[in-house]
Amino acid sequence: MQIYFYSAGVESDELSELENRIRSRLPALQKLTSLEEVTRRVTEQAVVPESEQSFIVVPVLTAAASLLDRLIGIAEQEHRGLFFIFVSSEISASDYKRLVRGGGADWVSLRDAPREIEEIVSRTTHSKPAPARVAGRANARPIVAVFLPSSGGVGNTTLALEAAVQLKLDKKTRNRRVCLLDLDLQTSHVCDYIDLEPRLQMREIVDDPERLDAQLFEVFLSHHSSGLDVLAAPRNRQDPLALNMEALDTLFGMLAERYELLIVDLPPQWSGWTQRILSVCDLVVVSGLNTVPGLRQVADTLQAVRSVEPVPPRVVVALNRCEPALLGRVARAQHIKRILPDETVLTVREDAAAAIHGVNTGIPITVGSPSSKISKDIQPLAALLGGMLPAQH
Repeated sequence: MQIYFYSAGVESDELSELENRIRSRLPALQKLTSLEEVTRRVTEQAVVPESEQSFIVVPVLTAAASLLDRLIGIAEQEHRGLFFIFVSSEISASDYKRLVRGGGADWVSLRDAPREIEEIVSRTTHSKPAPARVAGRANARPIVAVFLPSSGGVGNTTLALEAAVQLKLDKKTRNRRVCLLDLDLQTSHVCDYIDLEPRLQMREIVDDPERLDAQLFEVFLSHHSSGLDVLAAPRNRQDPLALNMEALDTLFGMLAERYELLIVDLPPQWSGWTQRILSVCDLVVVSGLNTVPGLRQVADTLQAVRSVEPVPPRVVVALNRCEPALLGRVARAQHIKRILPDETVLTVREDAAAAIHGVNTGIPITVGSPSSKISKDIQPLAALLGGMLPAQH
């Protein structure tokens, strides 16, 4: 197996930096000056052994449209034993479909290029399907857990993300297929918390739901090093998008084929489709704060959730940023019992240092501060999600 870096004769500091980043992960990377060096060799062979398969990494960081078109045209041709991997900041849906149509090429983002290239090489070399493309799940239905904030600013995304990451790090559930879907299309920030690039282009699905196929779905995914897949859109306040159920049904259908657990991070504002999602979920986690106004907002949200038909089978409350009290308890516990007397309530204590460190480094609190109050208090929430998954055989 050979791995080449081909820049089409272009040299720049950015390309050199990218080459070094890839080589740090794949030390066998070689500089290629001409495609003919490789294409001639494999063309002369009737059968190319797996050990002689070649991967050609093609950066198109500043390429003109004509050069990009020519390079994709080369990748579209049949080259036995060659696999092209294009690297760029972004790629259009039409170019991506051209690229992967023949099965001999793929695309990775500039930001996560070394890791994604390594995954493609491993997947292609061993001829195993990617975890997200498991056969036989066309009629399967994943467990759907919805995190619903009772108000803005209660840390709903943090709770959903940290619980998901804990699931992927737990040895009992690390191999389960889990996706976090952020449906806040205007102010999404989940990818900021874990230093990923948000890729979901929901407008493309809304405009033409039939365009969403397996290839385009892969373009929209962001992959975290924990193994968690994330679907989140770039922030866009200037051109709000009106979601419709046809687009959501198409997206959820694609998710159902690939994941065992879908964690949905909803925005605080309810839309026409909010009740539809709540009506089909298995668990609702209503998040809020442990103040009297915050607890009342939680109670109002619980009432709205239970007015949905059919009512979600399980509803719990997660109170975030709780002020610690003595003996590991939380302050003002009597207020919780008075306002939410019959609810299952999970509390997450305040730990400002761990939270600030996490958001500033892009490292989940569970990873960067595993002994923090937040990490410990998220464990019951992660266990709740993990317990909903069917046992593996």
